[in-house]
Amino acid sequence: MTTTPPAVLPRALAYHKIASFEFGGTWMPRRRFVAQIDSLRRAGYRFIDETAFLESLAGKRRASHREILLTFDDGYRNLLDAAPALEARGVPVLVFLVSAYAGRLNRWELGLPGRGAVHLSWEECASLARSGFSFGSHTRTHRDLTRIPIEEARDEIRRSRAEIEDRLGSPVRSLSYPFGRLDGALRSEAEAAGYRAAFTLYPRRVPGAGGAFELRRDPVYVIDTAGCVRRKIGAGVWSAIEESKGRTINAAAVLTPLTKGALARANSVFRRARCDR
Repeated sequence: MTTTPPAVLPRALAYHKIASFEFGGTWMPRRRFVAQIDSLRRAGYRFIDETAFLESLAGKRRASHREILLTFDDGYRNLLDAAPALEARGVPVLVFLVSAYAGRLNRWELGLPGRGAVHLSWEECASLARSGFSFGSHTRTHRDLTRIPIEEARDEIRRSRAEIEDRLGSPVRSLSYPFGRLDGALRSEAEAAGYRAAFTLYPRRVPGAGGAFELRRDPVYVIDTAGCVRRKIGAGVWSAIEESKGRTINAAAVLTPLTKGALARANSVFRRARCDR
């Protein structure tokens, strides 16, 4: 049964790509990313690993709002560009992998021509694991789980966990819902699949309503400065402004697969029309 998380949990940040310019807002230049990490450390924040977060979630350790769990969704290969800086600073990372895309080109985003992002291979993940990185599931194919039959969503959640554990030889304890989209049935599926925690981006506004399987993270986008990141995990009116901004951007991101699907269908119709001439 899903339980209510402790009143105090470490904050969690969600990044995606460490990259140069591309279509979309989930990329972050390496230099700016490192500056954000250093800014948080100077402000007195401490980065913790997945194990410490899960122990806090279970009430086995006392947590602090000055602690941060750093996460990356999707598991893109360009994370390797930031890995040395993170290792040098002793900053642990939890990476959520799309298991069916390991080592493959991303296919669900609206990328610029010739600028598709490649996902980490299993060998690269294993190397990062030896450096202290941990890995969770972002499902098999990054589909919006709320828009597919529950049987398919169950397969996405369960097979991804099994595949990552089989390839990396370590238990997969955490799940990240694609696009942060979930409902009550998906929370139950995540719990039944054996995960100990599941993350969204901005959960329902009732604190703790989703328990350990609807945990909040604050996403960081290319428009965010170091000051924005500090305000995201702070309190007061500026934090509320950052949350409003983040919810708006995340709502727009959910339209990505729908837009890409519409473009693909339009392109198919166009090709058929040309063939019929």
